[in-house]
Formats: sequence, structure tokens, C-alpha cells
Amino acid sequence: MRYKQVTIVITAMLVLFGIYSLKNMARAEDPKIDTPTAMIYAFYPGADEVQMEKQVTTKIEQYLFSFEEVDKNKTRSQTKDGKVFITVELYPKIKDRKKFWSTLQHGLNTVVKSNLPSGVDGPTVNSNFGDVTAQIITVSSKTRSYAELDKYLDAMEDALKTIPEVSKINRSGGQKEQIYINIDDLKMQQYGFDISTIVDVLQKNNVTGYSGEMIITDNTIPVFTQGQYKSEQEIANQTIYTKTDGTIVRLKDVANIERRYEEEESFIRIGEDKAVLLSIEMQPGNNIVAFGEQIDEKLHELQTKFPEDIKINTIFSQPEVVQESISHFMIEFGLAIISVIVVVMFLLPFRMAAVSSLAAPIAVMVTFGVMNMVGIELHQVSLAALIIVLGMLVDDAIVVVDNYIEKLDEGITPWDAAWKAAKQLSLSIFTATLAIIFAFLPLAIFMHGIAKDFMASLPVTIAVALFASLLIALFLTPYMCFVFIKKGLHKQEPESKKKRKSMLDLLQDLFDKAVTYCFNRPNLTMAGAVSAVLLAFFVASNVQQEFFPVSQRNQFNVEVWMPSGTALSETDKTVRAVEAVLKKDKRVISTASFVGTSSPRFQTTYAPETPKRNFAQIFITTSGNDATDELVKEYRPKFEGFVKDGYIRFRQLSLQEGSPIAIRVIGNNMNDQKRIGEQVKAILEKTEGTNWVHSDYEQDYVGVSLKIKEDAASRLGVSHQSITQTLGAGLKGNSVSKIWEGDKSVDIFLRLDPKSRKDFSALENLHLTTSYGNTVSLKEVADIVPSWHTGVIARRNGLRTLTITSEAQSGIKAATIIAEVDHEIKGIKLPDGISIKYGGDAESSAENMPGMLMALGVSLLLIFLTLLFQFKMLNKALIVLSTFLLSLLGAFLGLYITGNPMGMTAFMGIISLIGIVVRNGIILVDFTDELVRDHGYTIREAALAAAKRRMRPIFLTSSAGAVGVISLIVGKSPLWSPLGSVLAFGLIVSMVLTLFVIPVMYYKFVKPEPQFHGLEELPETTHI
Repeated sequence: MRYKQVTIVITAMLVLFGIYSLKNMARAEDPKIDTPTAMIYAFYPGADEVQMEKQVTTKIEQYLFSFEEVDKNKTRSQTKDGKVFITVELYPKIKDRKKFWSTLQHGLNTVVKSNLPSGVDGPTVNSNFGDVTAQIITVSSKTRSYAELDKYLDAMEDALKTIPEVSKINRSGGQKEQIYINIDDLKMQQYGFDISTIVDVLQKNNVTGYSGEMIITDNTIPVFTQGQYKSEQEIANQTIYTKTDGTIVRLKDVANIERRYEEEESFIRIGEDKAVLLSIEMQPGNNIVAFGEQIDEKLHELQTKFPEDIKINTIFSQPEVVQESISHFMIEFGLAIISVIVVVMFLLPFRMAAVSSLAAPIAVMVTFGVMNMVGIELHQVSLAALIIVLGMLVDDAIVVVDNYIEKLDEGITPWDAAWKAAKQLSLSIFTATLAIIFAFLPLAIFMHGIAKDFMASLPVTIAVALFASLLIALFLTPYMCFVFIKKGLHKQEPESKKKRKSMLDLLQDLFDKAVTYCFNRPNLTMAGAVSAVLLAFFVASNVQQEFFPVSQRNQFNVEVWMPSGTALSETDKTVRAVEAVLKKDKRVISTASFVGTSSPRFQTTYAPETPKRNFAQIFITTSGNDATDELVKEYRPKFEGFVKDGYIRFRQLSLQEGSPIAIRVIGNNMNDQKRIGEQVKAILEKTEGTNWVHSDYEQDYVGVSLKIKEDAASRLGVSHQSITQTLGAGLKGNSVSKIWEGDKSVDIFLRLDPKSRKDFSALENLHLTTSYGNTVSLKEVADIVPSWHTGVIARRNGLRTLTITSEAQSGIKAATIIAEVDHEIKGIKLPDGISIKYGGDAESSAENMPGMLMALGVSLLLIFLTLLFQFKMLNKALIVLSTFLLSLLGAFLGLYITGNPMGMTAFMGIISLIGIVVRNGIILVDFTDELVRDHGYTIREAALAAAKRRMRPIFLTSSAGAVGVISLIVGKSPLWSPLGSVLAFGLIVSMVLTLFVIPVMYYKFVKPEPQFHGLEELPETTHI
């Protein structure tokens, strides 16, 4: 007050810095979620899935589990014939992850590699597996070759590398040219040599090696030998064999040589266009919206230089998502500020309302400035924190203004009334602020995993905003009261001039009568409070649960799952059929198809699928968030049964990793696992709300096993190695060498021609060269036997784990479905060595609930200690703390009425309520103590008077808080609407219960202190 210019200048500077920060601070859609995840992969051509598991997977897992940093429960693997993919997850406490991944790769190379079969390629650690891309940009054309597309992709990469904020650039979708040597097996037999001869000749004649140097007249002249092939013509003319009669056999005599693109294992398609792509990541700490603008500028410049048939498409843009998300939240935030101000203006006289309301925008701007300084980005969580706390930001100012008006009515001068109003309430305001901060603070400490990373900025943002509000209320608001409010509201006026009662006056009169009634029947009042708590738990039992809801986005994915063994071309046919149906809908803006593979990771929990021919992902962009929801709900049932023995999966984004329903069958006997899995699957399929119930072991498929006739092979001089090498090179083919064209390499790929591998008969008649120089057919030394194989052997924590998964649909949550099937699943008679566990949403809830309950317990403990510090009496602290129970009815009632589930953000709302209702309790009890201590009121008189006097500020602050979060409910965000429901309904219901119950409890449980004698009358309290 005395140094008002200092206060005003500092406030103005902080506000200006906040405005600057709002315009320039880093932005993101979500907080940075740290995923300490890597992928280890290894390949062992020729091994079936069981051999691969025993000889490769288990060896790698044993080594992984020797590290204390590895979270074994989260480490899982998929083993197929000839390949294994292991997802490794570290504990969040491990900070130097790059060092660990480097150490792990070194150990795999030096320790594990020597214990693996000699033909194993790998294991290799992909530590970038968990990286999330900022943009996915394609270069596509209907007419150009992949080689031409690669040149334009090079140009685009060179242009984007010049942007300083670019972190990583990765390429996908390219197809390599290869020189195919298709060998005629019959001709080789006629000439008397086999595939190994061709391989040996090609490799020895396509080399560049050191040829030495010459010293001539003191000059050193290096000698270069150009021994590499330069074209397919040179390869075709290569001499392979010379017969005893001098006949020269060239490669073209026994093989057809052609140059073409490799046989596709996967590809990317934009409509009918071939496509290759770049995925781009941004350096952390930058404004991703500004980053996106730089990218767009470069792409626009490139498009003008490229030919018309070369198209640049951005199929995913995190900057656009962030811009839309932030804009949407800023609109909701603006509406919330306006709503709070309108409520205050509506319920208070103009000047009082103006002074009180100004605290909110000032506190918000100060908060933006501090967020920018401490490195908190602007994203949906930090903005949601501000919306949550928005109603609280005017609380302190309202209480101070209300107390200032009361001082004026007592006849105190405006100057003294201003500083005394703030000083008198400073301790209770500070304690109430601490209570709210303590309610949120443990969330940043005791939660873990994705939930902790996601919510970590919420308590910090709320704490900063509340402290800013506290300082404004104590230092700026008193001076503004002195400047703008010179008169109280209780001046005596003639009866004829008395104003009509306002709505708040009428509400006050009604409350006065009701609270007096409660004081006359205290036992009935407390019984009603107990009934409200019991009713809260009853309502809670009827609220659905969903820990991680789906995210709002104008994009979703359709995953096409074909039966195991499906050819890539058949998968593409199905993809085209799905695209044809969806493209007829005007709400579908564009599609991008990843056939045989999946897109780069564009969201933390959307892990890319391992490459497989029977899988495809269609990336669909819609006209808006609502259109996405509508399309998924409309088309999901239409595609039921679209693929025989397969499935078309509609997948919206969510923080829930994988399917929301997952039931794991754990054991070593695969036959028992599959039998129990079928029973679990049958139970889920008949349960309402389930969708795409399937096993991650996938379908069994038919393979061919070669049973070598040991005696015959030994007698004829045919080794196992000769058989496997001939089959491997002849059927699948091998890259035996390569030619170089500038900086591009072209593989030389060797295999039998189609007629030599067209069926089992042709396979049986393949010729093998014996150690005696003769040739024999394959059927003389081996039998070809069909055999059944498991599609995938899935493991978790080093154990075989068959998982039956399902989606949840029709508005029924995963938790409800699990609760319904739990009894039946527990009734399954399990063989020895088989156990069942739940994953999915149930696992997420089970993992996070202990941390959340611990956070809740610590919050209550910290608040209790704060109350004990202020009131110095156990009974008063417990009375105020009991308001927590009174808030539960409104919280669960809000979820039930709005149809929102109980989940992560709803729990945040309950935590918020604890702080707010405790704040109201502090205001009531503190003022009651003042009446008893300073004015000689009896306990009953003080409690009743405090209830009547503090009804208005409590009503105003609670109403402002409730109105402030209505925008979250109206926005219908699956993530934030539950929180808004909890706060809006919880604030109103808890306010009513607090105003009636807490004064009665004070009257019943606080004993009078004997040293007080007589009553000192307060000036008559009238209404604002």
C-alpha cells in the first residue's frame, strides 16, 4: 500500500512478460512422455518358430534379464519362423538411457553372439523405436519409378536439413532395384555344376582390393584394379565353368538375367500413387507450431520446382495437431475466464466484481511467464490446469474485497480498511492456498509411467497460478479496493429509499432460515451428511471406469489383418476394397496405405507393427474430431466379417497402449495355452461390448519340413549344409554381391527360375552335387513332409504368454466387460503350469492405482498437518478435513449424470475438490474462531453467525469455479470432460453440504474455552 508504484510496475512487467511468453513459448499437443523403450531384432533364416525361440529368443532374454535396469514385466517378444522382435522397456528412473543401450548392444555383440547359432544375423538394438515423429511427408507419383522418387526425396531431405530445429530425418517406403539371376536347374545339371559354383565365381570376380604401388624415378604411383561389375551385361557374360572339352559356359547360358525392383515385402501407397516418405523429428524445447511453418515453407518452395506429376503430401503433421488443440483449448480457456467474470459481475455490485475479477487474468498472465521460465510447454495439460484453477484465482480476491467492504461498514477509513482486510485474512488465505497445492503436489511424486509424465506439469502449473493469485490478493487487490471502492454497502437509508433485494439477498434469506433449522436439529443434519457419503459410494458403484480414454483427433487408423500366410498382393486387394468404401464418404479427406508394414510412430503409445505380409495400416484424415468419432461408430459394424478369418480394425488414438481388454494365458505348454485361450475367447465373444476377439499367437499355418535321410545322404556324400544352401539360394534366393552406380548399390540376387520351384514335385527333383562330383535329386536324400506351425510365439517376462485381446465398443467400457467375464474366467479349470492374468486397461489401472491412492493419502496428510498448524487443535483440523468426504457425492453424481467414466482425469478432479472444499472449511472455521476469540460469541452463536456471514464468499467462489469448468464438459473431450463433470457438480454439492454440516460439527464437537466472559457484540452484519 505504501509503495504502491512498486507493486503496480512489477505487476505490469509480469503481465507484459506473460503476454510475450504466451506468444513465443514452446507448444505441444501433450506433455513429453518419456518412453524408455527399444526394439531388439534378430534373424535366423531357415529356423522354424520353436527353434528360433529356443536357440535365439531365450538366449537374448536371459542376457537382458541380467540387467537391473530392465523392467522384466514390460519386456515382451514375438518369435516367428526365422525372426524375433523383442521390445525392451527400462524403469523410468534410468536417466542415461543412451549409455545403457550402447552397453547393451556391446554385450549382445560380445557375449550373446558367441552363444547363438552361426547363421544368426544380429541381434541389433534399435534405440530409436520409441521416438515420436513430428511430421510424416511423402513424395508420390503414378508414373515415376522408385529410383526417380528417391532422387526427389533426396532433394527434399537436403532442403529440410537446413532448418536448425530439425532433429532426425528417417526414410521409409523405398524399393531397391536388383539384378535377378534366375537359374535353370536342368541346364546346370547338363553342364555338371551347381549353384555354389556360380556364387563362388561371382563373388571372386566382383572385388576391389589393394593392388600396391610402384616407385618410378622417386615418384610413388598407386595401382588401381577395377575388378567390379558395371552392368548386368558384364554379369551375363561372366564365364562360370569350363568343361573338359574346352567348352566355356557363361552365366547367360544357364540363367536369365533381368534388372527390376525387388519383390515387394511392403510398400506405401497414396491412392494409386507409389510413395516414399520422410519422418521428421524436432529438437526438444522449440515451438512446434513455428517449426511446422518453416517446414511448410520449404515444402511449398520445393513443390514449385518439382514436376507436376511429383506430389508432396503431409499425411501427419504434429504442428497442425498442436495448433488445433491449443486453439481449441484457448477458446475454452477464454470462455472460462468470461464465464467466471460474468458470474462474479452478476452476483456482486459492479465495482466489487471488477476488482475481484481482475485477479484472474493478471494471475494467468503471470503464470504464463513463470511457465516459460521454468520450461513448461503450452499443451492441453498445462492449459487444463489453468482452467481447473481459474475459478480459484478469484477466490482470494473475493474474500479480501468482501472483508474490505465489511471494514468500511464498521466505519474504518478506506486506507486502513484496505490493509487491515488483507492482513487479517493473510494466514487463512495462505493456509487455504497451501491446502490446494498440497492436494496436487503428490501427483508429481507418487504416480509413475505414462500417467506421471502426462500429469507432471499439472500440479506445478496450479501451484504457480495459486501463488500468483495469493500475491495479487494480498498486495494488489487492497490498493485497487482503496482506489475504486470508497463506500460500504450498509449505509442507513430511509425505508422509502431502500433498494429491492437482489437474487443473492433472497438466497441469503433462504439460507439463513435453512441453516437455523439445521442448528436446531444437529443430529439430523449430521445423519444427513453420513447418508450423503454413503450415497456417494453407491453412485460410484454405478459409474463406469476407463483409465485412458480415446484422444480427439481428425485422424484415425484402419488396420487390416489377414490370415497368416496371406500374400502381400491379397492384402493389398483388401486394402483397396476398404479404401473404396471409405472414400465414398465426404467426411474422409485423404488416405495413406502402408501395406505389409506400418507408419512411423506418430504417437507415444501407438507402437509400429513389425513387418508382415498379412498386415496393412490405412492412415485416414477426416474433416474434424466429431467426424472421426462418427465414422468409427458408423463403419466399424459394417466391416464385421469383411475378411474371412481376418479382421478390419478401426483404431482411434489413446494413451492406452495396445487393446483395452487383454487376458493373458501364461505357461510353457503351447497346446494347453491354445486350448485355454479358445475358452477365454469364447467367453469374450458372447459378451456384449467386445469386438475383434483374437489371439496374439495368430493363426496356425502349414509349412514344409525337410526330413533328411541320414543314411542315404551319408552314403551319397551329400552334407546337410549342401542341402540347406541349395534350397535357401534356390527358393528364396540370396544376394551374392552388388554393383555400384555412383553412390547407389544394386544387389545381385541369385535363385532358381520359376519353373524349378513351381511346386513340391519340382522341389523334390532339385539336383545336389555330392562330394564325389556326382549329382543326385533332393528326393533321394530327403523327404518333404507338411507340418503345422504356430503363427507367432509371444513371450512376456521370459515366459510364453498367449494373450486374448479385444476392443471395447457400443459405449461399454473395458472395466465393465472385465467385471462381467471375471467370474467365468476364474471358473476355467487350468492345467498344471498354466495361469491367467489381466492386461490392457485393467493392468493400467492396477499399476497406477497404488500411486494414485498414495498421492491421495499424502495429500490428505499434508493438508491435515497444515490445518493442525493453523488451528492448533486436533478436532478443528479433523472437522475441516471431513469436508473431503462431503465432496464425493457431487463428484460421482457429476460422472453419473454426464455419462463420463471414472479414470485418470476424473481422479484429478477429486483431488482438486479436496483442496477447494478444505479451503471453504478453513474460511468457515477461521471466522468462527475469530467470533469466539475476539467478540465473545458462544460456540453455537459463532458457528451459526459464521455460516451466515461466509455463505456469500463461499457461494461466489464455488459458483465461479463450477462455471469455469463448464467449457470442459461442453467440449465433450473424452479426456477432460470427466474432470469438468467432477468439478462442476462436486463444487456445487460440496458447497451446500459444507455450509450446512461444518458449522453444525463445529457447534457439536468444539468445546468452549472457560476464560471468556460475556459477549462483545459485533456490529450487525448485513448483506453485500
